[in-house]
Amino acid sequence: MTVKRPLRGSAAAIVVSAFASGCAVKLQAPDEPIRFDVNVNITEQKRLEIDQELLALIRRNPELFGLTESDVNAATNEAEDR
Repeated sequence: MTVKRPLRGSAAAIVVSAFASGCAVKLQAPDEPIRFDVNVNITEQKRLEIDQELLALIRRNPELFGLTESDVNAATNEAEDR
């Protein structure tokens, strides 16, 4: 059983006729650089979550940050007083 696919021939005919009729595609770099404006607003809730995660990481491994446990405790108490 043979299935006719007239779309292939039609699509090719459209492309050929577009080029034959004088349509041209011009690729050119823009005069100005392309800029992506990415404004990321971090809400206070996210900042608080990040601060808490960071504090937990520092409490688990204070030596990685050049701190002692007493330094971490003092900083934690000071932050809580604010």
